[in-house]
Amino acid sequence: MKKIILAISILISIQAIALQQEPTKKKTETLAKNGTDPVCKMPVKKGTKLVSTHKEKQYGFCNKMCKDQFDKQPEKFIK
Repeated sequence: MKKIILAISILISIQAIALQQEPTKKKTETLAKNGTDPVCKMPVKKGTKLVSTHKEKQYGFCNKMCKDQFDKQPEKFIK
């Protein structure tokens, strides 16, 4: 009986771990329209909340530090 309970516990644990991991498709998610952070040139995933608008165009950022730098001097990062 103990072996059955142990086996069921292991299966439930494996299931829980599998559900927590993101599928491979999400890791290769489509990038935002601009595709890259204008400050550090890192990829920016679609749906990021770190967005600034400059001259009616939106720019996405990989982190808050890049967004803050852009907000201070957007012309420095836009060609």
